[in-house]
Amino acid sequence: MKKIIYILIFVLCFFTVYAQNSSVQKYQLAEAYEKTGDFENASRLYYEIYKITPKNKKYLDAVIRSYKVLHQYSALLSIIEEHLKIQQSADLIILSGELYWRTGKTNEANHSWQEALSMPPKNPEIYIDVAESQSSVMLFDKAISTLEDGKKIYEGSFIFSEKLIPLYIAVADYVKGVDEILDVFESDKNLAMAQGRLSALMTGKSANEYIDKELDKKASGNDNNQFYLRLYGWFLKSVNPEKALDIFNKLDNLTGGIGTEIARFANDSKQDGNFDIALKAYDMVIAKGKNNPHFLTSLFGFARTLEYKIQENPNIAKETIEKIISRYKQIVKEYSYDLTAADSRLRIAQLSLDYMNDKETAKEELKSIIKQFPQQPVTATALNLLGSIDMMDNKMDDASESYSQVINKYKRYSPFEVDKASFLLAQIQYYKGNIDSAFTLYTNVSANTSSDIANDALNKIILIDQNKQFTQALKLFAEAEFRELQKDTNQALIFYKQIIETASGSDLAEQSLVRQAKIEFQKANYLQVRKLLSEFLEKNPDTIYGDISHLLIGDSYLNENNTKDAENYYTRLIVKYPRSIYAQEAREKIRKIRSKNS
Repeated sequence: MKKIIYILIFVLCFFTVYAQNSSVQKYQLAEAYEKTGDFENASRLYYEIYKITPKNKKYLDAVIRSYKVLHQYSALLSIIEEHLKIQQSADLIILSGELYWRTGKTNEANHSWQEALSMPPKNPEIYIDVAESQSSVMLFDKAISTLEDGKKIYEGSFIFSEKLIPLYIAVADYVKGVDEILDVFESDKNLAMAQGRLSALMTGKSANEYIDKELDKKASGNDNNQFYLRLYGWFLKSVNPEKALDIFNKLDNLTGGIGTEIARFANDSKQDGNFDIALKAYDMVIAKGKNNPHFLTSLFGFARTLEYKIQENPNIAKETIEKIISRYKQIVKEYSYDLTAADSRLRIAQLSLDYMNDKETAKEELKSIIKQFPQQPVTATALNLLGSIDMMDNKMDDASESYSQVINKYKRYSPFEVDKASFLLAQIQYYKGNIDSAFTLYTNVSANTSSDIANDALNKIILIDQNKQFTQALKLFAEAEFRELQKDTNQALIFYKQIIETASGSDLAEQSLVRQAKIEFQKANYLQVRKLLSEFLEKNPDTIYGDISHLLIGDSYLNENNTKDAENYYTRLIVKYPRSIYAQEAREKIRKIRSKNS
C-alpha cells in the first residue's frame, strides 16, 4: 500500500514540475513573441498559462497587457469579470470600469469606479488610479472630479495637484489650472516647472489676463516675492516686455542692485529677438558706471544687439553702422587687454567689410587680434576672415597661408574654425576651376559628419557630381560664385546667363536662374525677379527649386507692401511643398502679415 502511495506522490510531483516547466517555457516563448510585435501569438500563450494558474498576477498582467495592445476589450472584460469572482482587488475593479466604458457600458463603468473608491482601506492612491483610468478613455472632466474629491478628503496632499494640473491644461481651464500651479509653486519654488505649466495655459487674451492678475497679486503681496517676481518677469517677457523690464529692475534692487538681473533679462531678450527692450536693458546696466561688474559685457551686448537689429533692415544708414563701430571702439580703447576687446575688434572688422566695404580697416583689426591674442579661439576666427578678404581680392596664396595656420595651430583651441579653414581651402581650388582637386578636399571635409561645415561641403560634392558632364558650365558657375563673393554682381549675372544657355535643362541651369533671381532681388529689381521666376515655374512645374522660387516671389511682393499677393505665394509654397525647409519661414511671414493687417 505504501508503495502505491509513493508512486502516486511521485507521479503527482512529476506532473506538477512538468506543468510548471511547461508554463515557464510557454511564458518565455510568449515574451519572445511580444518583443517581436507578434501580440496575437503572445496573447494566446499568455491566456493559456493564465488559465492553468489564474492567481498568478504576473500571468494575468501579461494577458491584460497583450489584450490591450490588440484592442480586444470585450474579450479582456470577460476574463476580468471571471477573475473578479475568485479574487477581488481595487486595481482590477478600476480596470473593469475602463473596459466597461470602452465597450459602451457606461453605467457599469461608473459603478465599478465608484466601487473601487469605496473599498477599504481608503487611501489617496485609489483616487489617483481611478482618475488615470478615466483619463485613459479621455474622460478628463470625470478624472478632474475624482481628483478634486480626493483632494478635499486628503487636504494638504500635493499628489492631487500634480495630477490635476495636466488635466486642467487638457481641458483649457486656465482659472483652476493657474491656481493649482501657483499653489504648487508656493511650496516647491520650482521655477522651470511653473514656467512650463503656465506656458501651456497661455492660449489667449483671457487666459493671459488672468495669469497676469494672479501673478501681479502674488508678486506684490507675498513674503517670498523674489520667487514670484522671477515667475512674473518671465511671463511678462512675452506679453509686455516693458513691464517685464520694470519687474527685473525691481528684482535687481532686491538682490544687490548691481545689474545682474537686468543684464540677464537683456541677454534673454536678445536671444528671443526682442532687440528694442534688450537695448533698453543693456543701457540701464551701462548707466550704472564702469565700476559695475556687468558694464563691459553689457557694452558689448548693446553693440551686438544693434547689429542683430540692423540685420532686419538691409538698407541701414551708414551713420548707424558707424555708431555701432564706435561702441566697439570704446571697448577696445578702455579694455584693450580683455578678450572682449578681441571680440569687439572682430565685430569692427566684420561690420567694416559687410557694410562699409572697407577691407583695409577690417584687415588692420584682424591683424591686431592675431598679434595680441595668438593662442585664443577668436584668433582662428580672425585668420579665417582675413583669408576670406584675401580670397575676395584674388590673393589666393595669402588666403591659403591664413587657412593653413588655422589648421596647423588651432585644432585644440577651435575645431570648428579648423573645419571651416579646410572647407575654404577647397573653395580656393573650386574658384580657380580645379574642380577635381576641390571635389577631393570637399570629400575630406564632409567625412567629419559632426562638423557644422560638413553640410556645406556635401552640397558642393552633390553639385559637382550631378553636373560633372557640364565641365565648362561648372567652371563658369564657380566663377560666378566667386564674382558674387567679390560683390561683382553684374559680372556674376553674365556668367549665370551663359550657364543657362550652355547647359539648358540641367540642374546647374536651374540653380543659375535662381541665383540670377536672388541677385535681382538684392538690387530691388522686384519686377524682374517675378518675371524670371514665373517663366521658370511655368516651364519647369516640377522643379526642386519651386519652393525657393515661391518664397522669393512672395518676398518681392512683400517688399513692395503688396501683402495680399505676398501671402498668396507663401500659402502656395506651404500647400505645394509642405516639407520644404522654407515652409516655416513662410508660415511666420503669413502670421506677421495677418497680425499687421488685423
